[in-house]
Amino acid sequence: MRPQQDPARNKNPKPGNPPLNGGSQQQPAFGGWLPPADCTGEAENFTSSPVDGENLWYLTPQGKLHGSHVTPTDHTYLTHNRLREYEEQASAFRSGGSPKPWVPPFDVKSPADGLIVRIGTFPFGPAPEGYTGTLEDYRVIIWHSCKVSTVFIHLAGLDPEILKVTGKLEGGSQGWAASYDAGAIPVKAGQVIGKVGAQGIDFSVHDTRVTLKGLLIPEHYQGEAWKIHTVDPFDYFEEPVRSQLLEKNPRKTVPYGGKIDYDIKGRLVGNWFMEGTVDYGGGSSTNQAIFCGTRPCPYWNGHLAIAYDHIDPQQVRISIGAETGIPQHLCNVCQGAYEVKGNGPDPASVNTGAGLIKYDLVAREFIDGAGIREPNRNADDQVLGVFLAQVMDDATIKVEILPGTNSSQVAGFSEKAKLYRR
Repeated sequence: MRPQQDPARNKNPKPGNPPLNGGSQQQPAFGGWLPPADCTGEAENFTSSPVDGENLWYLTPQGKLHGSHVTPTDHTYLTHNRLREYEEQASAFRSGGSPKPWVPPFDVKSPADGLIVRIGTFPFGPAPEGYTGTLEDYRVIIWHSCKVSTVFIHLAGLDPEILKVTGKLEGGSQGWAASYDAGAIPVKAGQVIGKVGAQGIDFSVHDTRVTLKGLLIPEHYQGEAWKIHTVDPFDYFEEPVRSQLLEKNPRKTVPYGGKIDYDIKGRLVGNWFMEGTVDYGGGSSTNQAIFCGTRPCPYWNGHLAIAYDHIDPQQVRISIGAETGIPQHLCNVCQGAYEVKGNGPDPASVNTGAGLIKYDLVAREFIDGAGIREPNRNADDQVLGVFLAQVMDDATIKVEILPGTNSSQVAGFSEKAKLYRR
């Protein structure tokens, strides 16, 4: 079965930002992601870590496949080192202990001089288990030049200097956006802009001088216009900050910041969208939403990614947004993204001449003693189902998921097979 998204990490109910304030110079189609009129220059070097290195447990590179992030995630996760303490408090609370007041533990800083153009708010929720209070939730966009921007997601508080400009922002509201009447908020490198969330923050860097070649139809990502300009954040940090952050990164293969674009024309690898859902937004731009029962499906329901692990890119991953029929309890950590038994064939080599391809989907598991919480080891002895795929033409594949069986028991597609397109 399709797992629920992680509420601590995926609170946005649709792609893009919460709606903009009226009168803003930013365009809603871009989620507030446009450089301000008074930006300067093009390049930018980062001299400050978003979260001080001594406060970080580890950094998860881009490209993770999980939950509602069916396609490779376009941001890193910075997990702070108080998380285990919070989990111990939650356990003590469940055993009858007293709750503690919630106070976000660490500062979040701007990596370079810049201009805040947008602060979105997600619905605020209760503090983490075992704590009292409210968990605030913000998304902040900073332009550091006319080409380079950073996005921070799931900040649990805003700095008082920022609030002097924006005023109090309610959870789930329109938030704040720079406009002709209220200009962008200037910040300096290392200036505190807010606080980390319960687990940490999401952080990404986007450079409009770069357009990812492995997202073959850029127009399909217009709802998240920054996505096709996602870059390796490590390329923008100066020393010693770069090395300090790399020490927290479990990925030891370039690009160290991960990879999100795998499309190759006429090959199985990359991102796909279920026929009828059109694009990354799930067809919302063409009013062709697919229904799950009586309600429109979430936009990621039509997503499919055939890609690679974000930490070990030698490992094939298949991430499925639609209902798979695989019971969640058989792999709680999978969240819709599965490993492949035998790790092949490599989807980058599968073309129209390959015919029907059968992948045995297997569970994932944590590596003991790895010091991180990333389930990136195959459990080859636990086959959960079969993923059938065939490349039909340069931009179309046919797929079917058969739970509770293995490839030796399946001859070919049934009438339930579906088409996916780029």
